[in-house]
Amino acid sequence: MEGSCPTCIGKIAVMGYNPSTMTTEIELKFRLDESTAQELLRHTALGEFLIGAFTSQDVTDRYFDTSDRALARAGYALRFRRKGDKTELQLKSLTPASGPWHARRELRIPTDTPTDAERWPDIPATAYLRKLIKNQPLQPLFTIHQIRHEAPVLEASGGPFALLSLDEVRWVAGEREARAWELEAELLPDGDEAVLRALQQALAALPGLHPQAESKYERGLKLLSEE
Repeated sequence: MEGSCPTCIGKIAVMGYNPSTMTTEIELKFRLDESTAQELLRHTALGEFLIGAFTSQDVTDRYFDTSDRALARAGYALRFRRKGDKTELQLKSLTPASGPWHARRELRIPTDTPTDAERWPDIPATAYLRKLIKNQPLQPLFTIHQIRHEAPVLEASGGPFALLSLDEVRWVAGEREARAWELEAELLPDGDEAVLRALQQALAALPGLHPQAESKYERGLKLLSEE
């Protein structure tokens, strides 16, 4: 599946930003319950594919936008991710999913100060984000806490082509909270989309897995808007 976002590329071109500096994230998303997740954590294979050893890590994502939702109106979501000792801003296109198949354009800005634009690094991605927000301050929307269990997925005759992630997810929006489990399989930079399609079929055949078309950002917005 082509992961481009024509609308986003058009906006970037108009503003003088080179679209080639954006990367495309391609991943599968499924929802599942805890018992199914715990069973999958014991798997060493999925159909013709091998699963490496799982490692676990805490991941925190804080989502931001301006008071007039300039980023959402431009077709983007912005999060500040903390994973281990690594922190960065990640700007992702709000490209509609096709069932469990998600393809989004993204920019990354390494920083530990998500709301202080003056301290962001002087790189093209920063310049583009500043133009999008028009020097307005960023305001927090909601936070997602995850315990992420990750393992490489390998072809039987080759190396890893995807990263499998089983996520214990907790959304926090003010006083509201929600919890869920989610499975993701992200295509690695050198991975083949056709092989990921084959993995999609293997996952879809497992009991207890259901295609997830909504992103975690979209579900966070729903929680934020609840009365």
